[in-house]
Amino acid sequence: MIILLLLLVASGESTELIPTRPMIEEIDPLEYVVGPGDVLWFSIQGGVPVELSGSGANSILYLTVTPDGYAVIPSAGAWPVAGLLLYQVTDLIEAGFTARYPGLRGMAGLAVIRTFRVPLTGQVANQGIYNVSGASRLTDLLNMADGIAATGSWTSIQIVHSDGDTTEVDITEFLLNGCMYSNPVLSQGDRVHVPSAEEFVHVEGAVKMLGSLATAYAGSPDDNAWTGSIRGMVEYIPEETVSVLIQRIGGTRTWASRDCCYVIRILPGGQEEKIRAPLDDPSIDPELLPGDRVICPGIPPIVAVTGYVYSPGVYSHTADMGAFYYISQAGGLLREASESGIKVVLSDGSEVRSTDVQVIPPGSSIVVHRKVLVGWQDPLLIFTSIASIVIAWKSLN
Repeated sequence: MIILLLLLVASGESTELIPTRPMIEEIDPLEYVVGPGDVLWFSIQGGVPVELSGSGANSILYLTVTPDGYAVIPSAGAWPVAGLLLYQVTDLIEAGFTARYPGLRGMAGLAVIRTFRVPLTGQVANQGIYNVSGASRLTDLLNMADGIAATGSWTSIQIVHSDGDTTEVDITEFLLNGCMYSNPVLSQGDRVHVPSAEEFVHVEGAVKMLGSLATAYAGSPDDNAWTGSIRGMVEYIPEETVSVLIQRIGGTRTWASRDCCYVIRILPGGQEEKIRAPLDDPSIDPELLPGDRVICPGIPPIVAVTGYVYSPGVYSHTADMGAFYYISQAGGLLREASESGIKVVLSDGSEVRSTDVQVIPPGSSIVVHRKVLVGWQDPLLIFTSIASIVIAWKSLN
């Protein structure tokens, strides 16, 4: 009857499991540390008569590790499992069950990963206490907080463990090379702190920047600014080159001119030095210094329409479209616009007539000029304007 009760309880709980959260990789029994809240599965295989099992010989019992760290099988035993590796836990339960019921063989494993809370403080976008799982890594926690702040350190993130020991992590090794040892699994009782960085490098242009590091801007007297650009700053890492920095912050945008990237460096006398840094030329990859500005220009996927149209502005570039497509996006020509005098300013600064460009390339500006009035039209325009003012004045009086 004990076996019958055990199997009936097992089949009754099997539909109440919470799905496991998505993970980077599968659980390694040689590394995963079991703790309170983990759900273990236990299957009895062989030796159980069909008339006793009721639901077959492979019924599964789900065991939630108790808050004090035990895995319990009713009438079979309770084993302290918190803090043990997963393979140690499965061996312990399987051996204990066999000792209680000789001739029966059980198998155990991990069914659902526990969740717990980890405090995150320091230079992150949103400090707080976050729910993580037993398989969550440092990057999972940082993503929950919307990333490291611009003033935060990537290379000295502190994980304070429940025993008081502190591990210092350089997350860049994971971001650049995928090294999992620099993206550790979090444990119950951990506290994570992101300190302030001491020195910085500034980046702007057609680049991607991770999380809260990016600040988009549009319109500036600065020659390096244009719509769609990104400006921000990141921690300076000694001996880091321009290409490695760009890789660390997420790479460039599709419209970047990668061969035109450069560095602005302030010399001791206050003068500026411009250093070429083409990203796809490994022979020219300068090392950075604190305070350097890395600029990666590009041709943004937009077209500007100015002049005598109803809604001058910036519009998204559409492949294979001519000037009048973008003019229609801007509401069309005003009555005084000159259809024959439309000019196109290309991204390199050269100017051509709209009739000479069948397809407008990204980064261009379409300029719609006013009609040139002939001699009799100027007085007529002045007269009609004065007449409109007089009529309006009379209507008010």
